[in-house]
Amino acid sequence: MMLDRRFTRWSRQIVLLALLCGAQGMSGTSLNAAWADSSAPASTTTQAQAPAAQAPAAPSDLIIPSMNIHLKGFVDVYAQYNPTSASETDFRAYDYGANSFNINMAQLKLWRPDDDGVGFVLRADFGPGAYASAQNFSPGYYASLGGGRGSSQFASMPYSSFWLEEAYVNFLVPKTNKELEVFTGQFQTLANFEVIQPYGNWMVSDGYTFFLGPYTHTGARLHYMPNSTTNLYLGVNNGWNSNFQVNQGSYFQDLEVGLVANPLSWLNLNFSGYFGPQVRNIYFDPIFVGTNPTAATYAEANTPTWRNYGAFVVEVGPFAHFTLVTDDSYGWQAEGSVNPSTGMPVGNATWYSSENFLRYDINDTMDIVARYEVYYDPNGFMTGLSGTAINDESVDFQWNFMPNVISRVEYRHDNSNNALFNNSLYNAGNHGPGLYSQDTVDLEFLYTF
Repeated sequence: MMLDRRFTRWSRQIVLLALLCGAQGMSGTSLNAAWADSSAPASTTTQAQAPAAQAPAAPSDLIIPSMNIHLKGFVDVYAQYNPTSASETDFRAYDYGANSFNINMAQLKLWRPDDDGVGFVLRADFGPGAYASAQNFSPGYYASLGGGRGSSQFASMPYSSFWLEEAYVNFLVPKTNKELEVFTGQFQTLANFEVIQPYGNWMVSDGYTFFLGPYTHTGARLHYMPNSTTNLYLGVNNGWNSNFQVNQGSYFQDLEVGLVANPLSWLNLNFSGYFGPQVRNIYFDPIFVGTNPTAATYAEANTPTWRNYGAFVVEVGPFAHFTLVTDDSYGWQAEGSVNPSTGMPVGNATWYSSENFLRYDINDTMDIVARYEVYYDPNGFMTGLSGTAINDESVDFQWNFMPNVISRVEYRHDNSNNALFNNSLYNAGNHGPGLYSQDTVDLEFLYTF
């Protein structure tokens, strides 16, 4: 009987290991694979191993064997119900299409791994999700909330269904035993647990920690891997979500640091930090700016001041099919707090959050995930209203019922101490009085190839 139990346990471990190895091309359980696929440097965390319910391995993505060039992609579609009757759901990045059938994005990724010295990645996004990413190029809260969708007066980016998400060259430094690697170009951020690619996440919707944080960076990044469980990063870049450094009056780039490690088989750690000058963005308070457009003429609105941002992710598990993740972030912006009556800076701004996940793996193709998140913005720098505290409670069921297909259904409840939802101040397409809470139900289908 004991032998049978051991054999059953070993068999399950072998099957799970095979599934993970087969899925490595999509989710990247090794560091180089993760970089080639998503550039999400928390590659030793289950962020890179998600979704937990692994589909069978896809066919080879090698399209030009002589040059070791690969191609893969996905199509992500969803439907959303929002009983507030809003035309768009506020405070969402990739599932803002309320009460309709929607395309999030389609993506094509062409890359060559740098196993033999030099590689590259080109990742192109198509559809509304491409626009959701591109509009975040303007640092500061207003562009992040979608001002470009609902208001031409404060639009930060023109509508576009195409975005070049990543374009970089990576190479191994000679005579370093493949321990030192260089990336140069545009790549995804080191920060936080969630990522742009929906198959790299555990839930349909993204939390505020990801949505109101950095997405991509343009610059140069060093990766040093002293051993198989430790990854160190150091880089300089053009700040948050920008091809160019908006540095009128500043000659400094942002500094980037990162640590990704799994010192124990059941413990993964990811710390990232960004430090440097960032434009404060004049649209601090939508109520003030909406009634006093001349506030946008404030002479120093585009002068960068120092910004600090850090995120710390801890993943524990799995234990008895359970995995726990916490993602805690903190941001600070010099002169980011303004007087709502004058629009002038009156002090520094801070914001901080805690995003927590609990996942239960039912079997190899099904799992349930719960998320609880709190996001505090006492100075209104990221949300637009001072003293804001938001929380979301979400539950997802995922079922990979066919090879390379991920299906999810999600219920999410958002609550705030300010009337942030269904608010025309954020999106002219929404209507009705601002609400203190909102509920949504999403159904998602994702096909990878």
